[in-house]
Amino acid sequence: PTPDSLARAGARLRGDLRTPSSPSALVAFPTETVYGLGGNALSDRDCRAIFAAKRRPLSDPLIVHVADACAAPPLWEVGASADAVLAVLAAAFWPGPLTLVARAAAAVPDVVTAGTGFVAVRCPDHEVARALIRAAGVPLAAPSANRFGHVSPTSS
Repeated sequence: PTPDSLARAGARLRGDLRTPSSPSALVAFPTETVYGLGGNALSDRDCRAIFAAKRRPLSDPLIVHVADACAAPPLWEVGASADAVLAVLAAAFWPGPLTLVARAAAAVPDVVTAGTGFVAVRCPDHEVARALIRAAGVPLAAPSANRFGHVSPTSS
């Protein structure tokens, strides 16, 4: 992708390009494991669009992707000791496929957590994924880009 295409995708994910005929913004992007279908993780509308596009049951929570470890703590509502443990794990294993789960902050829509009150967060080890998240300026809720229950795409 070019810097311009990342900037356009970021604007779309932020919601800068919303129209009445296109109220939600989803973008497919690569990670180190599979292709993801991402939307603004802080937008209930965009997250519901992910569930609809994938035909994913609302009882199956979404994983939130961040560009770096500094972007994760605002998604969590934990005490100092849990925050310290999460920070150590993120520093040791991110970027990478490790997903950390903690109590969700109020900013995380219930649909992301499937009503559990816990949010799963990871920092992908793929430069394009992290560049897209940085361009968006928001964390991305992003399950694999396949229909729910089908094989995950690993190439474009």
